[in-house]
Amino acid sequence: MGSKRIGATVRPLSDAQIEALQKQAREHQRTATKIRTARFDRERDVVVAELTTGVTLLVPRGAIPRWGGIDPAKLADLAPQKPGFSVWSKAADAGVRVDDLIAITAGPTLLRDLGARALGAAKSPRKAASSRANGQKGGRPRKSA
Repeated sequence: MGSKRIGATVRPLSDAQIEALQKQAREHQRTATKIRTARFDRERDVVVAELTTGVTLLVPRGAIPRWGGIDPAKLADLAPQKPGFSVWSKAADAGVRVDDLIAITAGPTLLRDLGARALGAAKSPRKAASSRANGQKGGRPRKSA
């Protein structure tokens, strides 16, 4: 039996790599979708979250995993957490991330379809080469009726 290696060699990052990662993080902070304001609407039993995109989400409390059993009165202090990627209620000791609110609102089928469309639209050298090869063969085959 051979020995198994556990872990990996960690190589230190160069100053240029660190600066590039910091720049990438700053850009993400600047452009990412965040929660600008949030509150719990007790009358409608929904979380109301206004996003930095200008969109307002209304998410039923019962649709948020593990929130169905929370006493609505405890959600009165619901507020965005800095830097805006989640909301939290101290009284209820519960929170939810912006991506989860969007996923609940949109539904898994729509998100899957949007992801597939985005990945299909992505350009890569491999897709370009495949397209050129298909073009040399006469292009996409005609659909048979």
